[in-house]
Amino acid sequence: MTLPSRRAFALMLAALLLLAVNLRLAVTTASVLLPLLIDEGALTPQAAIVIPALPTAMFAVGGVFTPWLSRRIGAVAAVTWAMGAVAVGMLVRFVPDSIAIVGGTVLATAGIAVVNVMLPALVRATSGSRMRSVTTAYTTMLSGSAAIGAAAGVPVAHLLGSAALGLGAWSLFAVLALVMWVIAARGHDVDGALAPPVSQARTPLPRGTWALTGFFALQALLAFVIMGWLPTIAVETGISPARAGVLLGIVIMVSIPAGIAAVSIAHTLRGVRIGVVAVSLGTAVGVIGLWLAPTLAPELWSVLMGVGMAAFPLTLALIARAGSGAAEATRVSGVAQGVGYAISTVGPLGAGAWYSSGGEWGPVLVAMIVGAVLQGVVGLVLASAPAEPAADR
Repeated sequence: MTLPSRRAFALMLAALLLLAVNLRLAVTTASVLLPLLIDEGALTPQAAIVIPALPTAMFAVGGVFTPWLSRRIGAVAAVTWAMGAVAVGMLVRFVPDSIAIVGGTVLATAGIAVVNVMLPALVRATSGSRMRSVTTAYTTMLSGSAAIGAAAGVPVAHLLGSAALGLGAWSLFAVLALVMWVIAARGHDVDGALAPPVSQARTPLPRGTWALTGFFALQALLAFVIMGWLPTIAVETGISPARAGVLLGIVIMVSIPAGIAAVSIAHTLRGVRIGVVAVSLGTAVGVIGLWLAPTLAPELWSVLMGVGMAAFPLTLALIARAGSGAAEATRVSGVAQGVGYAISTVGPLGAGAWYSSGGEWGPVLVAMIVGAVLQGVVGLVLASAPAEPAADR
C-alpha cells in the first residue's frame, strides 16, 4: 500500500539524510583514531597505512559496479544490501585487531561506495521540484556528521576506555539508516524511476561527463588525503591528538556552509565558475599554510581547507543535474565516481607510502597544492561546457 505523498516524502527525506550521515563517518572516525589505535596495539603501523586509502579504492570499485548492481537487483535492494554492509563492517571494528579493523573498513566502505553512487540519483528520483533543497540538506548532513565524527572520535574513545570501542560505537547510525531506508522505500517507486530505457546502454554519455570525472577525481584525491592524514600530520608537528581531531572537525564543519553556498550557486555556469575558483583557492592556500607554518595558525589553515572541501557537494549537485533524467544521472554518477575514485586512490595511498618510508610531509603537501591548481583548471573547463537539458522521465 502506497503511503500518502506528503508522509512518503517526509519518510524518504529522513532516510536520505540518514544515509548521508553514514557516507563519511567510517572514514573520519578511523582517521582521527589512527594514532590511538596504534598506541593501544589494536592496529599495526603497516595496517594503519592502508586505512586512509581504502575508501577511495572501494569507492572506485563501487562506482563501476553499482549501476550494474542497480539494474540487476533494483535500486531499493542495492541500497538495502549496501547499508547492511556498512552496519556490519562498522560493528566488526569493535574488535581490537588489525584484521578486524581493516576488514570492517573494507566492508563498510564497500557499502558506502554503492550509496555514494546511488544517492544523487535517488534525490532526483524522489524529490521532484525540491531537488536543490534536498541536495543541500543531504550534503549538509554528510559534512556535519563527518565533522562530528572527526571532532568527537577521540573524546568518545576516551569515554569508552578504548579506541576500538570508540571506533565501533558509530555503527549505531548505520543501523538506524538501514531501518529508516527499508521503511521509506515502500512509499516510492524507486526502482521504476531509476530503470534506464532499453536503448540507453548504446547511447553516449552526456556532454561534460569526462570533465566532471576529472574534477571529481581531483577533489576526492585532495579530500581523502586531508581526511585520512591531517590528524597525523598535525600530531607530528607537536599538536595533541585531541586538538588534531578538532582541526579535521573544523575542516568539515566549515565545508557545510561553504557547501551550501556552492550548491546554491551551481545552477548557473557563472555560479559554477565562482564555486570552482573558491574551493580550489581555499585548498591551495590552506595547504600552503599547513606546509610553511603548521603551528602558527592551524585553525585558520583548517578553515581554508574546509572551504576547499565544498568541492564535493558542488560536484554532487552537478552530477544530480547531469543528463536527461534520474537513470542517466546514475550512469554519470557511476562513471564519475568509479573512474574518479580510482584515480584519487593515488593520493591517500601515496601519502601513506611516503609516510611509512620516513619521508617528510613537505613533498606530499606540495603535490596537493599542484592538485588544487589543476582542479581549478579542470573545473573551469567543466563550467565552460553547456549542460544538457535536465528533464526527468
